[in-house]
Amino acid sequence: MAVLSKEQIKTSIQTDLADNNAGVISAFDVRHNMEDIVDSINQIVGSGDFDASTPFSGSNVRAKIVNNQNGAFIAESGVVFPYGGRQLVAYPGPGNINHNELTNLINGDPHTQYMPLTGERSMTNNFGVGNNWINSSGNTQVLSSNDRGLRFQYINNDLENVKLGNKSRFVFDTDSSVMSSAKGVAKAWLNFEVAGGVPVVKNYYNIHKLEKLAAGKYKVEFTSGVFADNNYVATANSNARSTSTSQEDFSINKVGLTLRQGNDLSALRSLSFVIMDDAGQYVDAKINELVVYGLSPGEASGVHPIVVTL
Repeated sequence: MAVLSKEQIKTSIQTDLADNNAGVISAFDVRHNMEDIVDSINQIVGSGDFDASTPFSGSNVRAKIVNNQNGAFIAESGVVFPYGGRQLVAYPGPGNINHNELTNLINGDPHTQYMPLTGERSMTNNFGVGNNWINSSGNTQVLSSNDRGLRFQYINNDLENVKLGNKSRFVFDTDSSVMSSAKGVAKAWLNFEVAGGVPVVKNYYNIHKLEKLAAGKYKVEFTSGVFADNNYVATANSNARSTSTSQEDFSINKVGLTLRQGNDLSALRSLSFVIMDDAGQYVDAKINELVVYGLSPGEASGVHPIVVTL
C-alpha cells in the first residue's frame, strides 16, 4: 500500500473505479484504493496545510470528550491567533491571574479610576474616605487612643467635622510653630465705636448683638453655642474719648466686664461692657475692643492646674 496525497488518491479512484459498464472493476481496485486512503489520512490531516491542499471549510473542528478525558487538542507549539500572535501558555481563567504578573502596570495612566502612585494627576471629582484616618502610615485604628492624622466625621448634609488625631499636631513650615489644640484661639471678639451716642460695630466674630443700656454701659450677646458655660476669659480695652485722630486721644479709664448671664436655652450668653474714666464717670468712646477665650460645648480643658495656698 502507499501513502499518497489527496490529489493522488482522487486520481487513483477515478482511474480504477471508472463506470462499470464493461465490468472491468475488480475487488483489488476497490480494496487498494481504500487501503491507500487509510494509509494516507494521517498525512493529509496532520500536514498543517489546511489553507491550501487540505483546508477545513464550512464547519467547526471539534475534539469530542469521551469519559471526561479524551479528545483533547495538544498544541505543543502553541496556538497562533491571526490578530493576537502566538500563545504558549493556557489561559488560567479570571480567578487565577496574578495582577502583579501583568505587563505595563505603571506605564502611562490607564486606570483613571485610581490615583497614580506618582501623584502626577489631580483628582477629577470629590473623594470620600468614610470614617477612616488619613496619615503617613496608613494606620486605621479608628477607635483606639493611638489614632493619628485626619478623619472626617459626617454630621449631616450641611455639616461635617474634620478631626485631628490625638497623636497628631499641626507644624507650620513658615516658622516651625506647633499647634496641637484650638483652645488657645479666641472664640469671640468685637470692635465698636460710639458716634453721636449710637454704637457702630466695626469688626466682630461670634457676636449676636451689641445693646447700649446707657452712656458707657453696653450688653454684648454671643452667638448661640460658642461657649460651654459662663466661665470664659474676657479682656477689653477703650480709649474713653470721642475721637481717635492722634496718639494723645486717650484717657485713663477702666473697662468692667461684670455681669455674665444666659445659658443658650432661655437666653443667649452675654456680658456687660462698662467704660468708666478716671473721674468715675461712665463715658462713650471712639475705640472699644473685646476679646473672649473659653471652652466650646463638649470641649475638654485638659489636666487641671495645681493650686497652692499660703
